[in-house]
Amino acid sequence: MTGPDASKKSPRRAALGAALAALCGLVLWFTSLGDGWTNASYDYLFRFGHHSVTNRVALILMDNEAFARFGQTRGQPWDRAWHAKLLNRLADDGCELVVLDAFFGELRDSEKDAALARAMQRQRHMVVMAEQAQVTLPGVAGAQPTLPASIFLAASGTNWGVAWLDPDPDFIVRRQWPFPSPAAYPSLPWTAARLAGAKLAGPPQSRWLRYYGPTGAWPRMSYQYALTQPPGFFRDQIVFIGTQPKTSLPGTETDNDKFSTPYTRWTDEAAGGVDILLTEFLNLLNHDWLQRPAGGVEAGLLAITGIFLGGGLCRCRRWVASAVAAGIFVAVTMAAICLSYFTSYWFPWLIIVGAQIPCALVWSLATSPRREAGLEKNLGLANVLDTPGYELIHPPFAEGAYGQVWLARNDAGQWRALKAVYLANFENNSDPYEREYSGIQKYQPISDQHPGLLRVEFVSKKRKDYFYYVMELGDALEPGWQLAPATYKPRDLVSERAKLHRRRLPVKECLRIGITLSEALDFLHRQGMTHRDIKPQNIIFVNDQPKLADLGLITDIRPADQERTLVGTPGYMPPAPERPGTVAADIYALGMVLYVLCTGRAAALFPEVATTLVSTEEPPEFLPLNTVILKACQPLAADRYASAAQMRAALEETVVIIERNRNGTKATEKM
Repeated sequence: MTGPDASKKSPRRAALGAALAALCGLVLWFTSLGDGWTNASYDYLFRFGHHSVTNRVALILMDNEAFARFGQTRGQPWDRAWHAKLLNRLADDGCELVVLDAFFGELRDSEKDAALARAMQRQRHMVVMAEQAQVTLPGVAGAQPTLPASIFLAASGTNWGVAWLDPDPDFIVRRQWPFPSPAAYPSLPWTAARLAGAKLAGPPQSRWLRYYGPTGAWPRMSYQYALTQPPGFFRDQIVFIGTQPKTSLPGTETDNDKFSTPYTRWTDEAAGGVDILLTEFLNLLNHDWLQRPAGGVEAGLLAITGIFLGGGLCRCRRWVASAVAAGIFVAVTMAAICLSYFTSYWFPWLIIVGAQIPCALVWSLATSPRREAGLEKNLGLANVLDTPGYELIHPPFAEGAYGQVWLARNDAGQWRALKAVYLANFENNSDPYEREYSGIQKYQPISDQHPGLLRVEFVSKKRKDYFYYVMELGDALEPGWQLAPATYKPRDLVSERAKLHRRRLPVKECLRIGITLSEALDFLHRQGMTHRDIKPQNIIFVNDQPKLADLGLITDIRPADQERTLVGTPGYMPPAPERPGTVAADIYALGMVLYVLCTGRAAALFPEVATTLVSTEEPPEFLPLNTVILKACQPLAADRYASAAQMRAALEETVVIIERNRNGTKATEKM
């Protein structure tokens, strides 16, 4: 017996799949190989939301502005007279609790030290920072606290705590220190939470931080502004005071008070140590920390999911297995997010989503008798392609859903790209195969009439099992490929982005590409055709000219109310229920391409923009381009540009605006 029914008769295949998926999950869970999956499972929980903070807390920062205003020097202790002045102000207002993330380990100026101590004594509750020092006795390994000078320790009512953070090897702080807590001596957040009324009794336990957003969920102000607030502003508030790093960019300088958080993965911005200490404090005060289930529970769950996935997916038809895997992917992701949001538990869910599901699906597809037969047929066809006048270079340099793309040389010695489309890849369904052939036939006569379209020079006759067409060859990713033709790779927008910092193309280059492609798209639409799959992978360069490629989905434009096949690439397709195959859908896809190019972010994150892109240190050229992108990518088709020509005109106007702004800036600088 062959085909998908045969797989249902193979308990051995199902058992092997179950064992493989379960083993995959347990190995990643038990060994350091899975640390990346586990850490990412924690980090990405905060990508989907966070708890709010209702406590009356405020953060006063010794930031760049304050350093400049008060004449202080980075890396040197602040003038204690300023601290005394701020603490007196907080005492006058009736502040509930003050936590000072600055170490006063030695006496400096007797008058200023005494003033600072008196200001500390005036607080309702005051917590001062201690440092942690390594024990250096022979044969002894450990650490001990280094307390502040006795005058300050006494002034704070001996309320001290060690300000220490324990980042993981990837420099992200995920766990509360000490881990587990409490330990032999308290942390700064622990002492502060106890004074604020937190009930922290019980045996030590492992606590993971629950973050409250990329910049926290509390008011923040520069040190200088805290001194100018109206009387009573800080009444009954809990105030943390600490240093803000010089920059928020991770890894740009030596700064022992700058740390990465889960948000750094997608914002590229680090946080100051005092922000994380304040997060720990609120976790303890509100019993809002996260914890993991017992090890046996996690291992058992991974074993069960592996058995279910590996043994179940291989009993399904290929398309059913893929659909079920996608559904489980979404279900597990949503369950993990809800678990952490509505309870105090989190689980390394990405081991299931990123490892066990793909492992089980690959096993199902790889051992499917039907799929094996289809692969053998395609491989056989690739070896017997009849392409008179063209020599194929093995292996193919690209492969899509319907066929393979080869480097080919014609009888005149010219290099071309040849795409073979196989009937077997359409599940031997002749209807979409016929549409593919009809679409490329209609496109070929107009392909050389616009520089933004990839030229097709030949379309073969339709054979029983395949057809092919020959296109102009895109620029090579690496020079000198002609000496080893099998190494040829085309230069497309994906490879262009990969070479650039933060994967962003300059605004000027984005505009050049956008204008060229919108012109090409307008021309295509005026011929009554639509592309249906515009994305960075399908835009290649020929003699440095960007061109729309991957022509297989080009078809006739159909009325908006006519049913169309759902084809394309998620992220670049308009929101449901709208379908590709219209002018508006192509405009949406091109706008999304420009968003990806100029922001460096994935299409799924639209319309988010990295803060570094719109910071005052960046030129303001992105903003007018972003206006065009937002209109092109409106959720409702009626709100987008009515035509690609309108979008091209808007991009050209953006060039004029940017040039005008640039010239105005230069004129101002000369004045």
